[in-house]
Amino acid sequence: MIVEVNTEVLKELGISSDDFLYLYLLHAKHYDLLSNLSLRPNPEDLQTKGLIKLGEELQDHTVRQDFLDMFQVPFDQMWSELLSHFPIKVHNQGHLRILRAASAEAKNNSKAKKAYERVIGEDKKKHDHIVQCLKNELELRKSTSTLGYMQMRQTGVNRHTWEQYEHKHEQPTESTGGITRTL
Repeated sequence: MIVEVNTEVLKELGISSDDFLYLYLLHAKHYDLLSNLSLRPNPEDLQTKGLIKLGEELQDHTVRQDFLDMFQVPFDQMWSELLSHFPIKVHNQGHLRILRAASAEAKNNSKAKKAYERVIGEDKKKHDHIVQCLKNELELRKSTSTLGYMQMRQTGVNRHTWEQYEHKHEQPTESTGGITRTL
């Protein structure tokens, strides 16, 4: 079994990777795996933080929704949110370019949706990161009048275009008039 651990979730919840894996496996009801791994979770601390309700036996422990909400959101909801930020059409040198269908569930969006699901799965933090990168790209393109050159959603997902805009939201420092560039 492969379990991806998002370190941002660990920081936000204030838990260790052992705690995370413990909660994850407990939620997935992999009790046999829990007893075979050398994990050192702190169940009492997890209960204090509201992430688990302890029962008499391991099978009686219940993972709380606060933990699940950190990384599990229905994919369709994340897809709709992504598209709500993405332009439907742009103008490029006097021509209208259609970038995506208006409806998130349109057949025209199905390939992009499948590609996006392969990229993020159910990882809410990764989705939030991609949405922020999209916002950064839109802001930059509007300020440089290059919105007409934006990629179609499927192309952007396939090429991981968002990675180019990960740090674009950071404000440049005050300049003394010299030329500065961010690499």
